[in-house]
This record gives sequence, C-alpha cells and structure tokens, in this order.
Amino acid sequence: MIPDNMKIIIKQKVVLTILLLMTGSFLLYSQSADFLDGKVVNTATANPVPFATIKLKNNQLGVYANADGDFKISRNVDFSNDSLLITCIGYKESSVAFKDLRETGVNKIFLTPVVYGLNEVKVIASRRKISPLIILRRAIRNITNNYPDKPFNYIAYYRDYQKKDSDYINLNEAIIQTLDGGFATESIYGTYKLLDFRKNTEFPRMDISPYYGFIESDEINYPDKIIPKAKLGDQYGNELFILLVHDALRNYNKRSFSFVETLSNDFIFNHIFENPVTVLNNNTLLYKISFKGRPSITGDSLAVSGAIYIQPQDYSIHKLEYSSFYRRKNALKPFYNIDIEYGHENSADSRMCLKYISFNNIFKVRGSKDDDYFRIISSGWDTLHVAKTTVIVNFNHNIDLRTASNKNNFEITFGKRKIKIISIQVVGKKLYIRLKDEDLEKKTNTLSVSIKNIKDTNGDILDKRKSQELFQYRELFVQDYNKTLPYTDTCSIEYKPLELNCISKYSGNFNYWMNTPSSIKSIK
Repeated sequence: MIPDNMKIIIKQKVVLTILLLMTGSFLLYSQSADFLDGKVVNTATANPVPFATIKLKNNQLGVYANADGDFKISRNVDFSNDSLLITCIGYKESSVAFKDLRETGVNKIFLTPVVYGLNEVKVIASRRKISPLIILRRAIRNITNNYPDKPFNYIAYYRDYQKKDSDYINLNEAIIQTLDGGFATESIYGTYKLLDFRKNTEFPRMDISPYYGFIESDEINYPDKIIPKAKLGDQYGNELFILLVHDALRNYNKRSFSFVETLSNDFIFNHIFENPVTVLNNNTLLYKISFKGRPSITGDSLAVSGAIYIQPQDYSIHKLEYSSFYRRKNALKPFYNIDIEYGHENSADSRMCLKYISFNNIFKVRGSKDDDYFRIISSGWDTLHVAKTTVIVNFNHNIDLRTASNKNNFEITFGKRKIKIISIQVVGKKLYIRLKDEDLEKKTNTLSVSIKNIKDTNGDILDKRKSQELFQYRELFVQDYNKTLPYTDTCSIEYKPLELNCISKYSGNFNYWMNTPSSIKSIK
C-alpha cells in the first residue's frame, strides 16, 4: 500500500542544446496634434519611396521618411515661410512651400525617377568602364579622407519597435545626441545623451523580453526572443548601442555584421559584384554597385544581396543596402536588413555625415496569449484503485494514445531507483500509470515522474507554447548636425536600456521632434 501523502514530482522533460551562427525652455514635440503628416510617393509606380530626405531649406532641420514613405513635420510657426526640399537617390529633387501643406490628412509628395537625357547618356557611355573592385578598393581606402576625422555631433530621432505585417508593436521613441570623436577613434568611446524618451502607448504593446536567447532547434519552447540559426552579440543591455554597431561605415575597421564583417578587410572578399550603373542623388552622380553573397561564405541555408553607392569623383560611399535571407526551397525568407546612408552636411566639399541607419531582423517569440498550450493540470495517487500503485496525471487536453502508450516517454524514480511501469492507460484527459508494487515499499522517498514527447490529440507537444514570428526594428534618423546645446542638467547614456537612463535637460528653443509612424493599427 502506498500512503496517500507520498510526494509525487512530475517533470516535463525538454532537451536543450545550442546552435550558434554569426550572423528648461527646450521644446521636444511628440504629440500628433503638433505635426503635419506626409508621405513620399513614386510618380511612376505610386509606391512609397523609402528613406527619402525631407529638409527645411532655411532652418536646416531635417527628417527622413521611413520604409513606408511616411514622415512628420513639426507644426511650428518658425517654419511658416520655409519650404521643404525632398530628395532621394535615383529621383529628381522636389520642393513644396510649408504654408501649402494641408493641416489635416496626409500630404502626398511625389518624386519622379531620374530619366537620363541624350547628352547625359553620351557622357556616361564615353567614360572608360572601371572594374567594381577597383572602385570599391578606392572607396574603402578613402574612408579616412571622406568622413570626419575630428570630433562632431548630431541630434537624431531614435525608435525601436516590433512589427507583424504592417502593425507596429511596442514602439519606443527617443531624441538622442551623439558626440563622436571622429572616425580616427572607435565609436564605442563616443558620448550619447538622452534628450527625451517615451513608450508610445498609442500603439499596441506586448510583453516581450528585451533580450535574445539561443536555440538549436525550432521544436523547443521559446522562453525569450530568439533568432533561428543566429546570435546577436554582446548587447550591453542597450538597444541603441546594438544599432550603432551595425553601422559598417563608421565601424569600417571593426566587425559590424555578417557577412560584411570588418568592411575594410572582408567586404570585397565575401561578395560577388556586378558592373556599376549610374544613378543621381539630386545633382550628384553616383555609381550603384549591386552584389550578392559568395556562396562559399554564406553557405547553403542563407543568401545575401544588396547595393553600395559610391561617388566617382572622391570615392565617398553614400549608401549601403544590405539584405540577408533564409533559403526555403524555391523561396527566400527575410532574415535581416540594413540600410545606411551618409551625405555631405552642408556642401559637396564637406565631410560625409550619417543621415540614417535602419536595422531589422526576424525573430520568434512564445505567444504571450497562448494560454491553451498542452500542459499538466494536476497529479497524484489514484485512490480509487485497490492496489493504490497507480499514478494519475490530469491534462488540459485529450491525450494522444500512441505517444502516451510509449513507455520510453516516461522515466520514474523512487529515491535513486528506477521504477518499472506495468501499464499505461489513457482516458480522455487523464493518464493512468500503474507501477510495480514491490518496488514502492519504502515510504520516505519521493516518487519522480519525468514525461517527454507526449502529444494531445491535436498533435501539440506537451508544455510547448506556440510561437510567432515578428520583426525587430531599430532606427536612427539624424535631424541636426554640430549644434551646441546649453545644458542645464546633463548625463550620459549608460550600458542599460534607454528607459532606465537619465534625461539631459537644456535651455533654448531647439525644435527636435519624434517622427512617429502615421499608421496606427491593432495587432492581430
């Protein structure tokens, strides 16, 4: 006879291993009533123009459209006699008077793709074709000449969020000042000041861990965010610093991301390049060199494609577009994407400065509302049977007979001894495990029942919550360069999440605003 109060421990056994792959009177606007909404559209296709530059001609402040072409401009009386200049690589410049913008609704601004005239074609055709490798080597060699070698600073709008389809989730926004020692120093020695921060409650929020975990298989229960077949490096607890690591131009002599690795050493070797084609950035001629990842580097499971834009006069790198994909039979599934653009601050002979950086990657997370996953509700001795050597385990779903009848899916110990199973019976949501009587004579030990690989009748695995795929976005859009702010209370961003950092305060009327996405949708 087994006493009714003998303790039983039920364990759902999950085997984990790890697979890693590189891969004062200040004014900050943040409410929608303070903004005019805009959207940059391609006149030829009616599609959005991503990451277009929108700059105030007189005030020199600027913002950038997001990947959907959306942007916001502060509704500021100082701008009433100003005008917007809208530019993007491959399009003709457009302008619109600030006073002509609509107070309500979305202001659509159309950009026309560049079409070369006959004279331009002749000039381009007459030039001697240059190997893309020669152009790239010259561009990398000239980084120290084209980018700031002395200290500089910029003020930018930062945001991070998750996205499912077109829905924004967990949108956090900030205004940040970066004080950089110049490209002759490492970016990690820069100073960063948080001027404003908010969790945008107008967008849906989900309880998602800020940290990434590692897995070896798609079959385990995800406790945190994970990137399948990849890892994110040392996070230092700060989402801003993670983003800045991925600026391959600023960190040209340090490892940035797979498979650019260290730009100055590895980029050319790791990719296959096409012949350059000519595009215009306003009136500036650029060479666009498309590329793909070298298969021997990316392997069979990943693919890479992108383009780099180089000015042929001084070999300055203006833009880097980089995308990586999972190979799925005949399709490619997005893995991560990075867009980086630099431009001249004031004139063509000035040093190149960051305009924006956008980084996103796919990840999986356990469904926060998956409360109906297959799990154990209770367990104990079956007191209705005379032998009283039967353990009863109650589940929340009907149990699959085939997996539950397999004795190899159970490991039962009494103290340090393994106990033999006589029979297993499934009745709906109940599982009866009859044990060998003579092995249970001692009354002081604990009976431990370890269960693995059991499924319910729907095929769901025990204790495995369903996961969902989301994209993590981190983006930085520069609004102002080399501005001296009169701080009244200042502190630097530390290696901890932005929301835990202190906010620096300054005096004066400097208008930096949060370029919050226009579309607010509910997560499904």
